[in-house]
Amino acid sequence: MPWERAAGARRGAAAILTALSAGLLVAACSSSGPPAKGASEAFTPPVTPPASPAATATPGPTAPLTGLPASAADASRRAVALVMAGSHPRGLSSADVVFEEITTPLRYIAVFQSRQATAAGPVTSTEPADGQVLSVLRPLIGYDGGSAGFINVLDNTKVTDLGYPAHSSLYRSGAGGLTASTKELRKAGRGSTPPELFSYRGADSGTSNLATAGQWRPSSVTLAIPGHGKQQWAFDAHSDLWTQVSGGPPIQVANLIVQTVNYKQVFLNRRAGITAPSARVFGRGRAEVFSGIGNTADHGQGGLAAKGRWSKPGILDVTEYIDSKGFPMELQPGTTWVILAPQGTKVSTAEARS
Repeated sequence: MPWERAAGARRGAAAILTALSAGLLVAACSSSGPPAKGASEAFTPPVTPPASPAATATPGPTAPLTGLPASAADASRRAVALVMAGSHPRGLSSADVVFEEITTPLRYIAVFQSRQATAAGPVTSTEPADGQVLSVLRPLIGYDGGSAGFINVLDNTKVTDLGYPAHSSLYRSGAGGLTASTKELRKAGRGSTPPELFSYRGADSGTSNLATAGQWRPSSVTLAIPGHGKQQWAFDAHSDLWTQVSGGPPIQVANLIVQTVNYKQVFLNRRAGITAPSARVFGRGRAEVFSGIGNTADHGQGGLAAKGRWSKPGILDVTEYIDSKGFPMELQPGTTWVILAPQGTKVSTAEARS
């Protein structure tokens, strides 16, 4: 369970690296002006988080980023991350976890561990959120350039930089933009297995619920994102997956997390005064989680949903998703899509028909 994963060791390292990264971020890329206030600053997670009810250890190896059964070799493989953008990205269906950053165009921080992608792209430039999101995973990362300040920030986190500027032979350029093979990137670097990012439910965890309280069964989710229109997701009872039907690529995932975060303007080109919004993933805030039903007794036509909170104290801390009772939310094993939603995003759902 994420609550039990070497918390003491992580926090000591996290404090040092967070201070370093925060200083670099401010010096290298942030614009002037006070940061936006979070909507949940009064929330304080439990000092000693409770264990999930009736949880037990999972026998046999599982992929750390999906919770699905895997061979010992696959379960211990290092993660590869690619930063992508564009209206028709390729390779996202092979990722274990995708973080969607709300920029123009949308950016996707895709993490591949249990599966490979042969020509994923188009690969885009690095920005400050990349190191903040990925440092805890210690992955190999591929990207297409970026400002000197942004690359400096990235290189002061716990990722292995395999960006195009220094490793152009690992990439292919075509009509659809720059692409990369996760297999080829993985060959170019070594490292350790990433930690688990989520808690999972099922026969081995002793629970079939997403949350201990406040759970409901929607059939669709609509996000109204300030300045970016709408995204809509629908639950497919046959596949037990959530499908994005508008506002983004037609991806299917086991879990959809809407994580409300602050955004801050950063300079893409300070001399020209060009800025862009950048997600800030430290701290705490609101979260709405939508998941498959798995072995839930009452199947019906809807997935599982619950509101809660997220918490990430530092750069080397795993983000915790906590229900209204203070327990970790238990996701359905499989792929997870995390939308880093800006303040003001409105989330509405439609109930499943009986």
